[in-house]
Amino acid sequence: MKKILLLGGLLFASSSFSQVLTEDFEGLGGTLPAGWASASSTPGSGDFSTGDAVAANAGTYWPVPTSSDFAMVNDDVCNCDLSAAYLMTPLMDLTGLSGVAVTYDFVDDITYGPSLPHQVEISTDGGASWTSIYTYTVDAGNLNWQSNTIPLGASADGASAVMVRWFYNDGGTWATGLAIDNVVVQVPANDDAQLDGVTLTRWALMGSSNPLSIQVTNVGSNAITSLEVDWNDGAAHLQTITVNIAPGASANVAHPDAVTYATAVEQNITVTITQVNGGVDGDPTNNGGSALHNTLSQQTTKAVVIEEGTGTWCGWCPRGDVAMSYMYSTYPNDFIGIAVHNGDPITLTEYDNGAALSGFPGCNVDRTLLGESVSQSLFEQFYNDRITMGVPANVGAIVTGTGSTISIDATAIFYTPVSAGDYRLAVVISENGVTGTSAAYNQANYYAGGGSGPMGGYESLTDPVLAADMVYDHVGRALLGGYAGQAGSVPATIVDGTIATYTFNYTVPASSVRDNMHAIVMLIDNTTGAIINATDMSISESFNSIATVDAINMSVYPNPASDNMTVSFEAEGDFTITLTDMAGRIVSTNAYNNLSGTQSISVPVTNLENGNYIISVATEGVSYNKVVVIK
Repeated sequence: MKKILLLGGLLFASSSFSQVLTEDFEGLGGTLPAGWASASSTPGSGDFSTGDAVAANAGTYWPVPTSSDFAMVNDDVCNCDLSAAYLMTPLMDLTGLSGVAVTYDFVDDITYGPSLPHQVEISTDGGASWTSIYTYTVDAGNLNWQSNTIPLGASADGASAVMVRWFYNDGGTWATGLAIDNVVVQVPANDDAQLDGVTLTRWALMGSSNPLSIQVTNVGSNAITSLEVDWNDGAAHLQTITVNIAPGASANVAHPDAVTYATAVEQNITVTITQVNGGVDGDPTNNGGSALHNTLSQQTTKAVVIEEGTGTWCGWCPRGDVAMSYMYSTYPNDFIGIAVHNGDPITLTEYDNGAALSGFPGCNVDRTLLGESVSQSLFEQFYNDRITMGVPANVGAIVTGTGSTISIDATAIFYTPVSAGDYRLAVVISENGVTGTSAAYNQANYYAGGGSGPMGGYESLTDPVLAADMVYDHVGRALLGGYAGQAGSVPATIVDGTIATYTFNYTVPASSVRDNMHAIVMLIDNTTGAIINATDMSISESFNSIATVDAINMSVYPNPASDNMTVSFEAEGDFTITLTDMAGRIVSTNAYNNLSGTQSISVPVTNLENGNYIISVATEGVSYNKVVVIK
């Protein structure tokens, strides 16, 4: 059914201009503020209520960005055709006032189906009749908070019984929504710029030049032709910038001074609009913002993780299987895909619940883009949009153990300071080649017969595809450290070069095949839930033949290294020293025969890319391994 959810934000302070109403919808526990009302064509099931982003997103396909409390209307999976819904302000007396405007924040878009614009309407007779004063021009795919300032018009000047309402028509579709926040009704100041947000790259290589821009809305009555803007990191960067922003309009404004640091640092950049049109801003309470910025001592390498919701019962889910196969064959080194099953015999309930996907097929991308649709082209788009993003750390793993008992030493190496992070290491165990014999392993297939177009060969198969003909790959089998990661596995205070490690233990079930399984090591930001970085490693015993006891007293120094590193160990016989990257590719190997006694062997690393590697000293079928860092 459709729910309308109110959640809030900023409460504007009083100023010299006339303010009629402010509402931030905070802490209301599901109810509307006093005097506010909602109505719909389906009373009782289309009403607005209050909550936060978690409540808004529960059971829907429409991911509302994290915010404080706000107001929202959305459909869930029932596709109930609730044709109209309204959120109405209390009655307002504007006697003696003119030029009144309403300012509000909103999100108006969807993940599936057509984008449906909301309207703002006004009544000057206490709600008996209504006139539309604004219709949103849909910005398809924009699921970010935006700000609007809408003049109420001449009919509201001096009126004593004014109401404003937001109208939303779902058009009989599913997964649609409108979120409203921070409503202010006032006579705008003549010159009033509102700073809505700051855009600055979070993780960037030291010495790089990083542009800073701000999103500005003109909530005053005059056009804005110039802004004086300062970004400050302890030193002022004050610049006057020529702009052209009409009343009620918004613009992205670039600051002329780029953000650049020669060393690895963490900076909280504060940004302030200090003047508008060469003079004082009419409301200085909405002129500030900030952004965190970190510089990296070396370039890091990112992988993109897509967790795809699927199920044997889901007839459109073969689309996800085809997309996953394409991505692994096209981007084998830095794409990681995991099939999160729902409602079938290979469902891992903890994973299914954690991913919280309500649309199938659906996906989460780096646990940052949530509830996205699934296709080969979309997966490639997500990958291309995110693969070049900077990240604070590289991740790696060493797998040890024989038989069904394994240990995974997960590692994150940071190349920037973080003063108060909440990062966690986690491991997802995935398995390829999963099969079953019961009818529950039959794969529903709506592509059978070709009526829905080609789909990687599924169009030539039956509906359902019988279990005997199905093999399921990339199946999420276990969460080590839980969905959110292992608490305490990464220190809260991080300096450049911090190496965080945690050992996860796992027993391969008798029903699984170790040689078909992978350990996907993740670094998770527990503050946002996002996967910051990840790596994918086979746990096949033949791939990971690693001794658990350092019987040769092996040491490696310096670590990190940039030119040469020395491997020291006690030797008796023939040995091979191999350097392998974290994807398992051998980058150097040398054999040494008839060694005896203490050895100190230099290994050149000058020509290697910066990152994590595994150095192995092997003899008589056993290898001794350490993670090393090249920088």
